Amino acid sequence: MKNFGLANMLLLAGAGATFVFAASPSQAAVINISDFTGWQGIGNFSLSSQQAIISGGGVAETAVESFLGLASGALDTLNSQNVNNASAIKNTITVQAGDVLTFDWQFKAGDYLPYNDFSFYSIGTSLNKLADVRQVGNFGQTSSQTAYTFTTGGTYTVGFGVVDIFDQYLASSLTVRTSGGNEPVPEPVTIIGSLAAGVFGVALRHKKKAATKSQS
Repeated sequence: MKNFGLANMLLLAGAGATFVFAASPSQAAVINISDFTGWQGIGNFSLSSQQAIISGGGVAETAVESFLGLASGALDTLNSQNVNNASAIKNTITVQAGDVLTFDWQFKAGDYLPYNDFSFYSIGTSLNKLADVRQVGNFGQTSSQTAYTFTTGGTYTVGFGVVDIFDQYLASSLTVRTSGGNEPVPEPVTIIGSLAAGVFGVALRHKKKAATKSQS
């Protein structure tokens, strides 16, 4: 069986690590929303430096879809129900591939079933549900943090909204809050260095064991 020297083992480890992690972006970051005062809105909303509160009973769903750059009928399709009206806010951000957008949010159901009001967020033309009345229960609420990873760099419209199902009474609400400052994502070179250090340690132990065996 062929024996590899220490230098060869480190060379192979480095080559393998480069193959695995080369596609990872070197400047990816965690993006946290820090201020809502510069955002735009439609329908019922309140913006401050710390949070945005969006309430149902706003405007026609078609107006919100146009405002966010969504396809006509996208809100109906998202929760498979007829949206009566909605409210939303939006802003644009420029990102790199691998960047992660995080935000804290709270959905409060101001209605009861079958009026399944729901909240959502959009990234470009991608539409995602956060919570609805069916999930939290009649007049219930829930809070969470969501993270969205961008697979392609560019400039995107980010939107948040809440809709009323069937009618415009007993409106539900969505609150989106800041979640801290931007943080860098560990670069691939750091991971490669850790792997190389681990292999280096294994190689040293192997070499020491072989030397001890030869002396016995």
